[in-house]
Amino acid sequence: MDLYAFCTAPEHYVARERLLYTKVTYEMKLHGASFGEQLQMTEPEIDNQGYDFSTALGYHLLYLQNKATLSDTGVRSWDVHPVLLQPAFHDRDLAPMVDGFPVGGLIGASGGVLLHIIDADAARKNQMQVAYRYFDVFYASAVASGLWESQDFSRSDAKKVLRAIQTGNPGDRISLPIKAFLPIRSPAAIVAFRFHIPSPSNYISLGCAAMKQDERDKTLAESLKMIWRAEVSYWTHLKV
Repeated sequence: MDLYAFCTAPEHYVARERLLYTKVTYEMKLHGASFGEQLQMTEPEIDNQGYDFSTALGYHLLYLQNKATLSDTGVRSWDVHPVLLQPAFHDRDLAPMVDGFPVGGLIGASGGVLLHIIDADAARKNQMQVAYRYFDVFYASAVASGLWESQDFSRSDAKKVLRAIQTGNPGDRISLPIKAFLPIRSPAAIVAFRFHIPSPSNYISLGCAAMKQDERDKTLAESLKMIWRAEVSYWTHLKV
């Protein structure tokens, strides 16, 4: 049995998820250690809140859900808990707006979804090569406000996703299409965006600021766009 057969066999799905989890937590911890920081990873005792693990830096906690597929399966969307993605009460001032109402700010977790796409050709050669994509409401708000331009994920697409998250209740599921995810070079990007390692990040706040700004202020809009792009594009495969 080669790695491809292992990853596609139903009896090995749990083992595959553990393999991916080990890989991603190593990369995140290594990034933190490279800048003198210790990240701690914890898995839920009871799996009923829609996240697979949490990562902490000091008292700062981030909840993440893992989704995985092989590059040749054709799977293009994944069901996630909207409450996981809604900003938490302590992040209510950073909650993005859509249709004049905040997306979350009460019972949410301010969490994210990490998508693992296993390279099928590499797996057939017994090599584990994974492409990563990441989603949270702060990325969606940046797209919706025009701070980030995606060829596949339009501003109207982003607003549609934000509305689905906004109206989500505990126990609900929403479908996230692959185009809604930001391609990232490494899971270390999440540590940079959300834990400000190695430097303070504007990843969360700028998208919200842009959505609340006066659209007539084009100079401010372009300045925000340049700052956000410079910070985020380093972690992507995209040229901006």
